[in-house]
Formats: sequence, structure tokens, C-alpha cells
Amino acid sequence: MRYLVADVFTDVAFGGNQLAVFPDAAGLDGRQMQAIAREMNLSETTFVTPGSAPGRFAVRIFTPGAELPFAGHPTVGTAVVLKHLGRTEGLDEIVLEEGVGPVRVVLGDGGAILFMQGPADTRPMSVAPVAIADALGLGEADLAADPWQAGYGNPFVFVALRRKEAVSASVLHGDRWRGVTQGLWGSHAVYVFAAIGHDGETSHLHARLYAPGLGIAEDPATGSAAAALAGSLDTDATCLLIDQGIEMGRPSRIEARITREAGVVTGISVGGAAVVVAEGRLLRLP
Repeated sequence: MRYLVADVFTDVAFGGNQLAVFPDAAGLDGRQMQAIAREMNLSETTFVTPGSAPGRFAVRIFTPGAELPFAGHPTVGTAVVLKHLGRTEGLDEIVLEEGVGPVRVVLGDGGAILFMQGPADTRPMSVAPVAIADALGLGEADLAADPWQAGYGNPFVFVALRRKEAVSASVLHGDRWRGVTQGLWGSHAVYVFAAIGHDGETSHLHARLYAPGLGIAEDPATGSAAAALAGSLDTDATCLLIDQGIEMGRPSRIEARITREAGVVTGISVGGAAVVVAEGRLLRLP
């Protein structure tokens, strides 16, 4: 069975976040897909089958540990791979039918942009901020705001820090994290970020993502977290430029845009570049 590997949210090969795409996955069941994702051992692997109409593709997304209803770098990367294979010829946009529902994707030259409607589902935290900071090896004074939870079908805990240096110094202590977040909606992943500059209506952020509940120690680029942040952050900015993966040696750049009416988020977009870097064949199935 054929697969391709793309580096996503980068325009330079061997940067960004790796993604394996199986473009002809008809006949595989969920158990097989999960086993293959564990074998690939990347942050995510996608499996593509024909969608419900022309220009639509059914996509299932797996981490090494779980299936996701939605994820950003698999959405962007899968769209770029489909274009690379010539399966989107004549189309400026496509729809990926994911667990969260249909996701509209606009195709670009070497990249793609996904769109989500409305604000992110946002929920308060039932855990003391100091306990969240401690689980990250930080102090309460490092926090720029109280942590919160948000997501578009895939929830995260968001932790805003005062300084970029605190983001770089953060270390997720798994035992402490599990101890304080057990049963929490977004406990599977924590997104740590700091504002590092502003340019008009654009905010520049530096971020890291730890996802122990999904079998990912650290993720170099997380589009679904960028989407949820854009859809839930209390900010006047209309654009977030997010650098992630720096500490891992896989630098990425994610652009998230926010649309509002009367101060209320009506939708967001998340986009970036992707580079197809490899192609291979799986010689046996689980």
C-alpha cells in the first residue's frame, strides 16, 4: 500500500511536522489504521478514501495512540499531497470529510488553508493555575493569564506565559500532569505559548505542544491547537503568526486568521506551506 510523507507548516524540507498520507486506504478498518499509525510513529498519519461527491475526500486521522476527529497539520498536509498526486486538478478548493465534519480547504502554491466556522468550544479550568504551572516545571509568576480549555472537536489546555524564555524552559512532568488533570476535557494535550511581538493587527507567538495522552511527547506544529487558540483567545488581533518546533530542531510557521462580527468570532482559518519529501510502500498489513 502506497504512502507519502510531507513536512507540514514549513517551506523547507526536513522542517515542520512530518505527516504520512495513505492516499488509497479503501479496505482498511480502524484497527489496521491505528496499527499502521503506530508503525509510522509520526505525530499523525492520514488515510484517504473517496468522499461523498467530486472534490470531497474522506480522511481519517490517527496519532500513534488514538484517532482524532480533526487536526490541522494532517488537514493541510493531506490537501497538499492530494494536489501533488494530481487528484485536485482544476480545483481551487476541496472538502475533507473528517470526524468533526466537512472541512473546507483552499489550495495554494505549495500550501493550503483550512477554515472552521464560529468560535471554538471554550471551557473553564477546574484545576488551580499554580498546579498547571508546576506540572510544566514553571512557577505561577510565569503565567500571563489563567489557563483555559478550547477546541474544534479536539480539545487542548492553553497556558499563556509572560516570556518566550519560559516557553523554552517548560518541561511537561507526566506524573504531575496526570495527577492534576485526570478527567479534564483537554487533558490529552497542553499548548504553551507567549506573545513575542505585535505588528498592527498581527500578533507573533512562540509555542510548544505536549500531547502525552495521544502518544506524542512534543509536537513540532499543531494546526488544530492554533485553530482553537485563534477561536478562543481574548485578543484584538486578526492574525496570529505562530512559531513552533524551534526547541525540537523542526521549526514551523503557522498563520491563523480570525474573523469577527460585533466582537464575536464567526470563523477562523489556519494555513501554511508543506513539502512532499518521500514516498514508500507498506509491504504487509496488520
